[in-house]
Amino acid sequence: MQHVFDFYDQSGLNRDRLFFCMMPDEVAGGRVMRFGDHIFLQHRLNGSRLRRDRLHMSLHHVGDYPHLPSKAVYAARLAAKAVMSTPFDIWLRAVHSFEPAPHKQNRRPLVLLGDGGEALMMLFRTLGAAMLRNGLKAAATFTPHVTLSYGPQPVPTQPIEPIGFQAKDFVLIRSRLGLTQYEVIDRWPLGT
Repeated sequence: MQHVFDFYDQSGLNRDRLFFCMMPDEVAGGRVMRFGDHIFLQHRLNGSRLRRDRLHMSLHHVGDYPHLPSKAVYAARLAAKAVMSTPFDIWLRAVHSFEPAPHKQNRRPLVLLGDGGEALMMLFRTLGAAMLRNGLKAAATFTPHVTLSYGPQPVPTQPIEPIGFQAKDFVLIRSRLGLTQYEVIDRWPLGT
């Protein structure tokens, strides 16, 4: 199980992050945001909340770079094209605090743990294998989650009223590190 985000750049030199993810639809995103409001009030949390347009479920981290290399984008696109899947449901069923990275003690991720059954795990494995075939690194393990915020206080793991959405596509995102900006590089529909 993933407990620490270990892909943060410690040198401060990397400005671009590239990753694959799925994004909740408008209805599910609204429910996630309202739940975030509730949990922040209930636990009197401090920290930085993710904006609605940045809510996502990461699939694979491609890399962090000083400047986004076109070779990495090309390889990621080739890998994504090789993925075959049909749409499937994802359910967010619990709130949980991950341990923070050692150098980011005040940025403990507060997440909603997700479940997409075998279809989600197959997408993760298939995409990872395609990434490896195209010269990219891929994670060996996967804890499906949507991050709500980063802050110093832990929240005990607890079930929530499930929030569901249908995974209809997955996207390649360029994140501008430190600027909280996401750019969708490309999108691949499931089931076509």
